[in-house]
Amino acid sequence: MHRNTEGLKRSAKLRTTAALERAQTAIRRMQAEEIAINFRTVATHAGVSTAWLYSTKPLRDRIVKLRAVSKTPVQNDTNHRRLISQERVIATLRLRVKQLEATNNELKEQLERAYGRLAIPSSNSKSARRGHVHDVQTRENRKKSLDHYR
Repeated sequence: MHRNTEGLKRSAKLRTTAALERAQTAIRRMQAEEIAINFRTVATHAGVSTAWLYSTKPLRDRIVKLRAVSKTPVQNDTNHRRLISQERVIATLRLRVKQLEATNNELKEQLERAYGRLAIPSSNSKSARRGHVHDVQTRENRKKSLDHYR
């Protein structure tokens, strides 16, 4: 039994021709727009697979040649990404330093207030005359106050 495969062959040839034209158009457009040319980007822009690009010798040779020529935009893009990343890290660290400085200042103020509360009862001469009970209460209050900040 002999099958008629002429229609299938014609269809495959038309699809190959259309894909080849899309790939070449994509490459020209990418060159005009100065987009980095490599197999992945050409495949994405042309709507074809990277495997097909690798298996099509004229396209493969052209992409390899253009990829070598268009490396500078890729390198610039990598440097740009690295700079952006470094700027983000620096901004995050600056924010962290500001937060730590604010916390440090707040803790210093609390410590000064605690020292102030400790200094007031000892400088008062009447409290010293009252006796031992008031001194014990003052020590307990100081201890509670300092424990609160730990």
